Amino acid sequence: MNGQFTSNISAHYQTVLNRLGAQAASDKEAASFFAAMNRQITYSKAEDTVLPCELEDPLGAQQYHKTPRLIHQYKNRCLLLTTSTCFAYCRFCFRRNYAGGGEAFITPEELAPVCDYLRQHDEIKEILLSGGDPLTAPDEKLRWLMDEIRAARPGILFRMCTRSIVFAPERITDDTVHFFRQYAPLWVIPHINHPAEISPRWSPESRAALEKLRDGGIPVQSQSVLLRGINDNVSVLTELFQDLTNLGIRPGYLFQGDLARGTSHFRVPLEQGVKLYRELKVELSGLSLPVYAVDLPGGGGKVHIMQTPFKKVGKDWVYTDTNGKEWHYPQG
Repeated sequence: MNGQFTSNISAHYQTVLNRLGAQAASDKEAASFFAAMNRQITYSKAEDTVLPCELEDPLGAQQYHKTPRLIHQYKNRCLLLTTSTCFAYCRFCFRRNYAGGGEAFITPEELAPVCDYLRQHDEIKEILLSGGDPLTAPDEKLRWLMDEIRAARPGILFRMCTRSIVFAPERITDDTVHFFRQYAPLWVIPHINHPAEISPRWSPESRAALEKLRDGGIPVQSQSVLLRGINDNVSVLTELFQDLTNLGIRPGYLFQGDLARGTSHFRVPLEQGVKLYRELKVELSGLSLPVYAVDLPGGGGKVHIMQTPFKKVGKDWVYTDTNGKEWHYPQG
């Protein structure tokens, strides 16, 4: 598995690990934070264990591809795979069969059918720029991409999905913030899993990047993944979501782990996740509490776990949709 999925740690992330590691022997918090940060990014032999329930395409996205780069699963929004390149590669990645695969930034030839599709589907109001990480491309390429999309669909809302805040905060320059303002409506959606990733002590650069976006008037909503041995306790998540709110960042989603191949050691059992989320509701206000969600394996789409009538059937949690189709998520 290690040979199939790229390993890479960005320079900034390595700096944060070095800061934590230097204090770990004498500082219990630093030791705990180091372990959590390192686990996210460093290959483990546990990745070589692939369970029968795990999938190459855990979200079932392939059935919703309208072009090789465009996914249209939900009526009013679509997702564009801008590149397979990331600043670093999370070991729990649900696109591990795509990320790091050498697919360069989208070309004019690949974008043309995307724009044709957008012209023909005015029900689409938002487009998620994802990948990979779109911000691995320079501003000039992003400007070209967004100009072409806006020419096809004036006024469409951009969601810029990125892990650059954590992996490469230097990417968020004053020029980039100014550029983002010119393309409103635009939201930045950073992936942030742990309070150390935006800590003023351990990662002041990432915190400054968020503050730069906020002060530049760019709306920001975070997303996080619930990860075993990283953030699967109330105190860590409370600190993260409260800190984001204090920074003016809206915590958007806390995702249950997807069934990507070789990632079972990261997944928190759903029953445990529900218990943890109920405890979070006691600690946090509605402003700081994200939606706890799961993408139903095989293409069932995103559902809010606390509002979805799952039933325990054997070793699985099962949801029956309005069409009578059953969607299974494993217990452990």
